Amino acid sequence: MLSNPKPLHPGLVLAEIYMDEMGLSQSDLARKLDCAHRKVNEIVNGKRRITPEFALELEKVIGTTAEMWVQMQAQYDLFIARQKMKDAA
Repeated sequence: MLSNPKPLHPGLVLAEIYMDEMGLSQSDLARKLDCAHRKVNEIVNGKRRITPEFALELEKVIGTTAEMWVQMQAQYDLFIARQKMKDAA
């Protein structure tokens, strides 16, 4: 059976693809999203999930789809859950 590689946390994708391409710092993005810098920092560093509500905000601010972020987060969460189950067995 082939082992799937660990998916990227969507915060990493946000930082390395979208923020870099748009020339946005974490503070810039937080201002555009009207949220705390800490929230963006935790998401970018993989310490916080992208919620459906945050995905909708990203959709408005950076022009992606909310579905993309929610699906990426779900794939990441499912991978982590499978790892935890495997480790517990």
